[in-house]
Amino acid sequence: MCRIYGYFGSDRDVRAMEAARDAQLPGGPDRQAHVRGEDWGLGCNRLAIQDPSHGRQPFTNADGSVHAVFNGEIYNFRAIRRELAAHGVRVDGDCDGSVLLPYYELHGDRFVDRLEGMYAIALVDLRSGRRLKLWSDPLAVKSLYYEATADGVTFASEPGGLAALRTSRPDVDPYAVDHYLNWQCLPPGSSLYAGVSSLRAGEHLVHDGHAAVVRARRRTETPPSDGTRTPARLGSLLTGEVERMSLQSAPVAVQLSGGLDSAVLATLLGRRRTDVTGFHVTHEGTHPSDEETYARDAAAHAGIPLEVVEIREAELPELIPPMVAALGSPNATPHALSAYVLFREIAQRSFRVCFVGDGADEQFGGYRRYSTALAATDDAWPERYLDRLSLVPHARYRRLYTPEYRALLDSDGRSSRARARELLGPPAPGRLEQLLTFDRLHKLPGLNLRKLDHLSMAHGIEGRVPYCQPAVTDFARRTPDSLKATESHRKRILWDAGGPLVPESVRTRQKQPFTFPVDAFLAPGTKLWEFATDVLARPRLRTDGFLSGAAVREVLDTHAVRGDQARLVWGLMILELSLPPLP
Repeated sequence: MCRIYGYFGSDRDVRAMEAARDAQLPGGPDRQAHVRGEDWGLGCNRLAIQDPSHGRQPFTNADGSVHAVFNGEIYNFRAIRRELAAHGVRVDGDCDGSVLLPYYELHGDRFVDRLEGMYAIALVDLRSGRRLKLWSDPLAVKSLYYEATADGVTFASEPGGLAALRTSRPDVDPYAVDHYLNWQCLPPGSSLYAGVSSLRAGEHLVHDGHAAVVRARRRTETPPSDGTRTPARLGSLLTGEVERMSLQSAPVAVQLSGGLDSAVLATLLGRRRTDVTGFHVTHEGTHPSDEETYARDAAAHAGIPLEVVEIREAELPELIPPMVAALGSPNATPHALSAYVLFREIAQRSFRVCFVGDGADEQFGGYRRYSTALAATDDAWPERYLDRLSLVPHARYRRLYTPEYRALLDSDGRSSRARARELLGPPAPGRLEQLLTFDRLHKLPGLNLRKLDHLSMAHGIEGRVPYCQPAVTDFARRTPDSLKATESHRKRILWDAGGPLVPESVRTRQKQPFTFPVDAFLAPGTKLWEFATDVLARPRLRTDGFLSGAAVREVLDTHAVRGDQARLVWGLMILELSLPPLP
């Protein structure tokens, strides 16, 4: 696991590379190195987990014609190494990244189709002309930001690393605010800055020295069920994936929310290893969302110790700015703060690997919004579904905009909601798979996986996501809708597969997302309320012409009286803090 950065097509001096290195240092504290050529450079900050004595980056082939850097984990690297050996290629050590460059030389660009894991890869091929190639894994678990201009391409794992390689100060993308309110984040393919993009799930960028071409991963039709998608098969699949994802010698942490998904992982890890510790975050005071009892039951059932981390109200104003800085891209979900603190504590206890349950709901239909959409009988259900994904419903957040900003969005048809309608629109064999495909490719990478990548790596922690493995995605796509979600049941096959692995208290509880009690902490008169109102008194969102000052004041005034605008106040606060200061 690493942080990578580089450029191609126009030169950058060594100071720019060093600045990009330093901007991403927390995610790669163990070794920093770069290689430069004529108008190109590749750099890597390494977080050494799998065989630290080998796998030094950048990777270079024998004659110096191909160079590569890599961020992520390849879990089938031993099978790849055996395949390479059969072709007479020896790979020293037991580091997963060491197989990538020779595997590329063997299979060309299609080598990524054989990779199982999470990755962002950058490669410069100087054979038969010069080319830069970037790849993202099938669900974009690992982020990669880039800017492609007439002069060439710059890229980095984090926006701060990319900014260090830029030759001018970027402008805020005028569509970013609309994206954020519609998605609660900036969706894949976008960023906070004009001209800066992020690779979408499975995308491949190639620059030949003249122009950049971005190709989407070849999508296949949803495969038909073969009748073998059973709970037992799913249980075996998850067991196998967790086993090969936990082969390193370093001890393992697992985030235990108290729900099914993380409890299953805790039990599977506890059966395999004796050095697993569960981590759970709780919040000062008494809250209906508190899940500590369930997390303790799950840890006891898995036979692992549990560390409980408490977030205190007085700490919030000091925690939020560094959390926003670590995110690098605005994310409106309040539980991002819980994740930030949790990973900080995991790092302080000297762990470097943490398993998390992200992706299970998007693979197997775990959210209530799926059942609601399946029950709908009118043609307006897609709009209601998209409203569930927004910070507040579309009609409501548009009222926050200035007339000029609304006019801009309407004049060229580039509003974020219009684009979301297009992405949701392609039909699938059934409505559920239509929803899950949309969430897997767009909502999950932009909202949850980008948050996981940035917040974990900010503390030198590698977040591992078994439910996002390609084999799990394939299994889920082949599973009949009726075994995933219906109008009355959700995630049915995962409950049947994982139920025996979790305690009775977890099996019988109501589903609840990993959360943060924002309503309680943002009550008028609290420290967080004072902090939020101070932040929203700043001028950036208003002076740049995005939001109406009167509309924002109305939100604050309404919350001060009724206390029902906490999510919106939180989201606007995060957006204001995410914007760069005025020059």
